[in-house]
Amino acid sequence: MSTAQVLSELQDQYASFPEVSFFEGKGGVPFIRVSNRFCDAEISLLGGQILSFNRKDQPQPVLFCSDAAYFELGKGIKGGAPVCWPWFGDHPDGFGAHGFARSNLWSVDSIERDDCEVIELVLSLPAEALTQYPEWQGIRLSTKIRVGKWLTIALITENGSDKAVSLSQALHTYFQVSDCRTISIEGLENNTYLDKPSNFQRQAAAGKAITVNAEVDRIYEDVQSPITLLDPAWNRSITLTSEGSASAVVWNPWVEKSKAMNDFGDNEYTQMVCIETTNAASDARVIESGQTHTMQVKIHPKAVD
Repeated sequence: MSTAQVLSELQDQYASFPEVSFFEGKGGVPFIRVSNRFCDAEISLLGGQILSFNRKDQPQPVLFCSDAAYFELGKGIKGGAPVCWPWFGDHPDGFGAHGFARSNLWSVDSIERDDCEVIELVLSLPAEALTQYPEWQGIRLSTKIRVGKWLTIALITENGSDKAVSLSQALHTYFQVSDCRTISIEGLENNTYLDKPSNFQRQAAAGKAITVNAEVDRIYEDVQSPITLLDPAWNRSITLTSEGSASAVVWNPWVEKSKAMNDFGDNEYTQMVCIETTNAASDARVIESGQTHTMQVKIHPKAVD
């Protein structure tokens, strides 16, 4: 089915939601736009990921998307909240980083409006995307995205197969910042972390807020408390509260790695920081046959006086 046909069918099916529209985005990818009294948001069916979220009462965007990002089947989009699934990081058999969910087209399962006028969208990864991975046959992945004053994203993995599966995953969320060198991240001061630049050596808890003045690529484990991104230049805080996750990744590529990525601008590292809700490292999960695992993050931007 062509993009135009997909968009036409979706527009007809959900015509009763004036807050929701469908259009052809970059690279001919089907996009969903949500504009309600709280916010404006855009969602890409490539990757099943939210790309932008802007509160109407706040001047600055919450999410970052690279101007150089690819919008092509088979490739991930660097921006918004990419879905890394069913593995996070590199695959031991060389299947590529971060799984295949982020590089396939997703389907729209439902759109609803609650009594508070929050729009909830449920998208799912079609079964055909799993055909070349026999170990994932019978597994269903969906995402539930709620857009209102806050942004909530849930990844739901249902094991309909007859065997247990091991899962690592991430909502690889890119946050727009005034300048990465002036922000700080609180809530992980007492957590040890695995440091990718030093070959995943475990580092002691820093005892202070995270700041960015070099490459940062860390997996924090045993994460129990909310994480808050403080951006004093924009008078804003963004708090992340997660469920079904006890790990988090903080990432900024800094100078040299930014230059090495074709789908990321050389100087864009100053405009973003990733704080990722994950099931990574020791937090990887085993989902038994017939069981469901939900990993969720609630993102709460707030103006700070």
